[in-house]
Amino acid sequence: MGCWHEPAVGVTGMRFSHLADYFFYFFGVLLVFVGLSTGNVPAFLLGILMASPMLLRWAMRKTVKHEEPENEARAPSPDILSLLFNEKEKRVVEALIKSPKPLRLSEIAATTGLSKVTVYRLLRKLTARGTILILEDDAAKVKRYYINPKLKELFGSC
Repeated sequence: MGCWHEPAVGVTGMRFSHLADYFFYFFGVLLVFVGLSTGNVPAFLLGILMASPMLLRWAMRKTVKHEEPENEARAPSPDILSLLFNEKEKRVVEALIKSPKPLRLSEIAATTGLSKVTVYRLLRKLTARGTILILEDDAAKVKRYYINPKLKELFGSC
């Protein structure tokens, strides 16, 4: 059974709504890469907003096709962090989102259960992307890490 509103079909047979979805997805991914490579956070965020509806629809379509029987445990529904970060990066980002104050490397390692070396590599990678920012204390020679405030607003509900 179809929905009450069917999108218009073009000459090639492709539905215009699908074409628009792919258009926004393509330019969204393009903006994410431009934002990451140039350090332009607004372009990065706009790219996420443009590409995420298509990614979420794709992820939901995959989970609907492979439903498990009722008696087995189900996998949690995908969230935006899972789509943007690998599992270890996601753990670090979640720890920083949940923390009310900037954390030291050892605190992040303890919170995530990852080794300090792994956390250090992930922090360098996420800092280069602009996802995580560094607060340096020159007197104590300690670096504390915190999530980019703009991203914390975006991911706070995840």
